[in-house]
Amino acid sequence: MRALIFAVAALGACASTPAPATQIHYTTTLSGAQDPTNTGSAATGTARIDVDTATQTIDAQIEIHGLQMSALSAHLSHAPMGPMHLHRYQGDDVTLILPFPMGSTYVATADGFTVTLHHYAYTDGAAIVQSGLSFDQFLAALDHDPIFLNIHTERFGDGEISGRLTRARTVVALPR
Repeated sequence: MRALIFAVAALGACASTPAPATQIHYTTTLSGAQDPTNTGSAATGTARIDVDTATQTIDAQIEIHGLQMSALSAHLSHAPMGPMHLHRYQGDDVTLILPFPMGSTYVATADGFTVTLHHYAYTDGAAIVQSGLSFDQFLAALDHDPIFLNIHTERFGDGEISGRLTRARTVVALPR
């Protein structure tokens, strides 16, 4: 009986310990010389997308060179979804899964622009594009489906430059 009490107490202690927060990092290099865009654009870019599984938020650091903000798709820039999105490719089916809305997070640079997001709630972004993916499905898609970051411009409405996200590394934060 005493062993059973200790076992139940140990299980209770484990159940009350919060799960460790995990940061999952994805990176990509953007260009106009790769699928799915293949536009021939000389513009380039890099992106780092960090997903926090505990808070279900996204941090992003995106740098674009050779493409000015004035070239971005005007109708998308003025829409809630903005001119930059994560697209999920499944055969011929392409769906928007996360937008990067235009706003103060977009900053012009001498030869392009940057986009910096902190603590962007996945559910807020998914609601903008009416994505039916839960956060767990979003995580699974990032790891198993081709997910591309596309930059939409006036010249190339389907995307002037793009890059496929790849998982970089995962950092587990230990509970305090």
